[in-house]
Amino acid sequence: MTQSGDQHHQPDKETRAKQEPFSPENTPKSSHSPRRRLWRRLLGSLLVLALLVAAAVCWLAWMIAPERSPGLTHNDIDLKAKIIQMVQQRKLETTLTPAEFNDVATQELLDRAEHFPPGIKVTGAEFSWQGSVVQADVRGSLWGIPFGGLLDFDAVREGNELVLTHRHTIVKHGAFDWPQLEPIRISLTKYIPAVAKVKELTFGKDQLTLTFELDLWRIPRLLWR
Repeated sequence: MTQSGDQHHQPDKETRAKQEPFSPENTPKSSHSPRRRLWRRLLGSLLVLALLVAAAVCWLAWMIAPERSPGLTHNDIDLKAKIIQMVQQRKLETTLTPAEFNDVATQELLDRAEHFPPGIKVTGAEFSWQGSVVQADVRGSLWGIPFGGLLDFDAVREGNELVLTHRHTIVKHGAFDWPQLEPIRISLTKYIPAVAKVKELTFGKDQLTLTFELDLWRIPRLLWR
């Protein structure tokens, strides 16, 4: 009697499942649900990342968009004529016009193209100066994105070279300090006889003046050749 009474008051699992259709024991479970949630989260994260990258590229393209189109055409300077002129004037001094300085600096820039930061390609440049600050109006591409900017260089003479050290870049919508170019070293005696060395370099308003002096220690070596 006691057992039959207990069975009467304790329904089996099937009966309880029918009485409680929404109980945890009766809820269907899917082994794919956690995996689906993981894939959804992953796809969502990738989508957000793609949107952020696209926004960054758009911002960069807007920031560095070119405004001018300088070229890379330049002429070789006839320094032989300048040397003859120095001899005729009996004065170890010569000058470079803004156009001549641009020709020299542009050639040096092209010669160092392989040393540009990764992703940089220069398609145009025009050099000028204000005081001892040399400015280059440059156009090119950064990882395929067209850019244009004004690059400021500190100009310092070191021996027979003019060293241009890149300080910062001004683009269409503000300053852009990356990437930094390696210093550009311009030889001031590339076509000058070996007995001459640079004594002084002066940036004037409309010309760059180079003053030379004779290196007397080199003269005997040249005569013995």
